[in-house]
Amino acid sequence: MELVEESMLKALGFACLVLLIGVLVGMQADDARTSFIEDQIEESNIKAQTFIVTENYLSESSQNYCRVVSGQIPEIAEGNAQIGRDLQSMSGKSITRTNDYDQLKRKYYVNQLRLYNMLEGYRDRCDADTTSVFYFFDSSIDSQRQGAVLTEYRNQVDNETYVFSFNLETDDSAVLDILREDYNVTDAPTLVVNGNQTYRGYTPLEEMRDIL
Repeated sequence: MELVEESMLKALGFACLVLLIGVLVGMQADDARTSFIEDQIEESNIKAQTFIVTENYLSESSQNYCRVVSGQIPEIAEGNAQIGRDLQSMSGKSITRTNDYDQLKRKYYVNQLRLYNMLEGYRDRCDADTTSVFYFFDSSIDSQRQGAVLTEYRNQVDNETYVFSFNLETDDSAVLDILREDYNVTDAPTLVVNGNQTYRGYTPLEEMRDIL
């Protein structure tokens, strides 16, 4: 009887040790993921600030402004899109730092709106043939399908379309709250094209070719 109890205690102790190691490894992974995204957001901020400084410096020369900015916009947009992809894929893996990921999402949404404003200014000033799309999504299957269609459209049809993604399941984001109210977004997926065309529900690729 004592031998059985001793074996059970050893097994329980081993299980606790394995659990503890798993938690510690998970915490280290959370730290690494959070630090990685924080570095990406900081790099995005530096590029956005560089854009604003350049815009102010070249304010009197539209020709030079358009030439310089036309090369900066795609780079900043791609960096921001990558941050969004990383946030979306990594947040579900977090064990201990959910609040940190939520804060990073809020920072990311500020960057998204800032980039949108920069793009709109560039389009107006340089008569650029670009399209801006606000993409509001959640964890539904339709939202996943819509995200895949938007990626396919931009990669294969029109790389001058810039997509700004916002997860409706994010809490305490002033940017998201303003956009939801502005465009009366209640369900996902929802697309808002160039600030004045709203499409609710899943939009297939064929239809997207017609509206964008």
